[in-house]
Amino acid sequence: MKNDYRPTPSPDLGEKILARIAARERNILRVKIACFGAAFAGSAALVLFGLSSFGAELARSGSSQFFALFFSDFSSAMANLPDLVFSIAESFPVFSAAFVFGGIAFAVWSGAEIVDEVGQMNRKKLSFK
Repeated sequence: MKNDYRPTPSPDLGEKILARIAARERNILRVKIACFGAAFAGSAALVLFGLSSFGAELARSGSSQFFALFFSDFSSAMANLPDLVFSIAESFPVFSAAFVFGGIAFAVWSGAEIVDEVGQMNRKKLSFK
C-alpha cells in the first residue's frame, strides 16, 4: 500500500505568513520605541535635575569668583595664570558636570534611536495600528 498523499497548502498561506511577520515586526518596533522613549524622558528629567545641582555646586564652590577675576583684574589674572587655572580646576564641580554631560549624551543617544526605529517603521510601511 503506497500513500503518496501530500498535503497542499492553502493559496493564501504565504500572505498569512507575511502578515504575521509584519505584525510581529510592528510589535517589536512598538516596544523598542516605547523603551527608548522612556529612556529619553528619564534622561531628560535627570539632565534637568543635574543642571540645578550643577548650578548650586558651581555657586557653592567659588569657581565663579575665580572666573570673575578675569573681568575684574585681568592683569593680575594673567600674571598668576598657572595658579589661577589650577584653582579653577580644583574648585570646579566635576561630578555634577559629568552627570549633566552624561545625561545629555544618553538623551541624544535615546532620541536618535527613537528616530531610527520610527524610520524603520516608515521604511517597512508598517503602521502603528
